[in-house]
Amino acid sequence: MKDHPDRLPIERCQHGWLYRVYSRNLNLGVYREEERGFVGIRHKMGSRYLFTEYHWDIGPPYGTANPLEAICQCPVDRLDEYFRPVSGSEIDPNTELFDWIEEQGKLLNITPESC
Repeated sequence: MKDHPDRLPIERCQHGWLYRVYSRNLNLGVYREEERGFVGIRHKMGSRYLFTEYHWDIGPPYGTANPLEAICQCPVDRLDEYFRPVSGSEIDPNTELFDWIEEQGKLLNITPESC
């Protein structure tokens, strides 16, 4: 992954906002300030799941996401990749966030092939 000339610096990223990103695995992601990363839908070997890529400005080897454009604020309160259950051993996917990001991608006509 390389630096993108139109990348927004980390100081301009707002927690809870959806961004169009140029990265290894995501094309849209919601910024999580505490992690300095973007949660988005990753496509890998036929699977689709929430995944975090970190802002380019944190440096190698983990900084791989170049945010290009702020789109809108995310209405979902929980921005985790998954929910940790109170009891039991199962980890529940954050389907509310997944569904919202997926819907935004459809509305914006942003698919993995378009990035």
